[in-house]
This record gives sequence, C-alpha cells and structure tokens, in this order.
Amino acid sequence: MIKKRIIDFLKKAAKELADLSEKAFIYLKTSWKSVAVVAPVCVFLYYFAGSMLTENIDKSLNFEIKKAQQGYTFIQTSADLIKREIDDHMFTPNLPFIFPASILDNMPSFQKGLIESLSNAIHVAAVELNIKELNKADSFLNYPANVWLFSKTADFKLEPSSTSQYRKSRRNLLQFNEKATVNKDILIKILESIKEDLTFVEQKLQKGIDLGVQMKADNIFYRAQGHLYADYMLIKSVQKDMNFDASQILKSLEKAILIQPKMIRNGHSGSLTVPNHLFELAYFVLKSKVALNEAIRNIKNAD
Repeated sequence: MIKKRIIDFLKKAAKELADLSEKAFIYLKTSWKSVAVVAPVCVFLYYFAGSMLTENIDKSLNFEIKKAQQGYTFIQTSADLIKREIDDHMFTPNLPFIFPASILDNMPSFQKGLIESLSNAIHVAAVELNIKELNKADSFLNYPANVWLFSKTADFKLEPSSTSQYRKSRRNLLQFNEKATVNKDILIKILESIKEDLTFVEQKLQKGIDLGVQMKADNIFYRAQGHLYADYMLIKSVQKDMNFDASQILKSLEKAILIQPKMIRNGHSGSLTVPNHLFELAYFVLKSKVALNEAIRNIKNAD
C-alpha cells in the first residue's frame, strides 16, 4: 500500500515537473528577447551595486590603539586589526565569483598588504620568543589570503578558509598576551622588522615603476598602502610600550597612506602630463625608512 502511494506520488511529481518545464520552454521561446536584455542588466546591477556597497578601504588614522593591560600593545593592535578586516568589514581577497565583491581588486590588495605586514611582525616575535600560542598565531596568520573553501591546487580539495585561520591567529595572539611581559629587545626587533617591510614595499613599488605597466599599478599601489597602514599602527603601538620619538616616521607614513587619487597612474619618468603615484608613494616610504633607521639607532645608543 505504502509502496503504491510512493509510486503514485513520484508519477505525479514527474508529470508536474514536465508541465513546468514545457511552460518555461514556451515562455523563453516567445520572450527570449526580453530575457536576453533583462538578464545581463540584472547581472550587471548585482555585481556593480553589490561591489560598491562592499568596498571599504579603511585607512582611518583614528583607529583606536589600546595600550595592552598585559603583554605587548603591538600584539593587541594586530588582533584588533585582524578583527576589523575579518569581522567588522568583509574580507574580500578570498571571495569566489558568486559574491559581487569578487570583482573588486583595490580592497583585496589593501587587505592582503595589511595582513602580510602584521604577519611579518608576528613571525619575528614568534621566532624570538618561541612560545606555543605565538607560534600558532604565526602559523595561522601566514596562511594564504585567497582560500575560501577549496585549495588553489588542481585537486580542489576542501581547505580551511583564510578568514577561519586568521580568527584562530587572533585568538592565539590574545592568549599569548595574557601571560606575556614586555621585553624591550623584542620591541626593537619589531621596529627592525618594520624597517625590512618598508624596504620590501619600496622594492615592489620600484619594480612596478620600472615595468611601466598601467593595468596592475592600482594593485601594487593599494597593496603597498595596506603594508604601510599596518606598519603605521604597529609603530604607534610600540610607542605605547617604549617611549621614543617617532614623529618623523609617522608623519611620512601618514602622507603615504592619505594619497588618494581618483585613478592610479604609473606615468613615465619626466612626463609632464601623466603623474606617477607609485613614485610618489615610494618617496614617502623612503623618508619613513630613513627616519625609522635613525630612531632605532637612537634607542640602541641610549642603552
């Protein structure tokens, strides 16, 4: 009896599905012109409007740096910046094509640069201190930024998402700080790692300038600004735990971070009509690196 009911239900469902498919086919056949016009418009609006609503390159210099009650302030700031980019904003570098924000490139570049800079500082601290929670945070934060659900290899295996790994990194950073005591030598190492990061950014900008390629100039520019923004916040954080004069460093970094042209241009050297924003950014990076080097030397000489 039950078997007969199931068979009757399946037959009825199959008939209704066939009728629905036939009606859909007839509609598309008679109204294909309308569908051909409306569908692309809907797709365009979905991606354009969605991406515009999502885009938020947060370069606010008023980001609150809270002096850590226990442990290092630069660790607390790193955890706070991770939370801001992962949870408060949408993390865009790993979004697949089904998300409107997947068509963005400036915001993903900025967020990648920011995470890379934080990762460099955390790695230096982890190597120097070799403490379990910090080592875990280092490993999680060093995870590729472009993983959503599947690996980027040919086998497309399921993998943890970038955002899940960064959240784990944040948790381990906070756990480490609960037991940490500030060591001045570590703070100097962090400043030296920032100087190395500035050198890395300078080299990337110079490479972009030398290539003279316009299409990728905005990606290079915003990735560099992501690095510089994180470096700026890390220096201000180190200042909370070790008083030193960072005014010239921060002034140059502020100018670099606040460069905001309508369109990023990579004009040829000597051009009177086309600016080169990569060169402009590199100039302030060099100034901040020179000032940082001087500050590190003064701190060491004061001991």
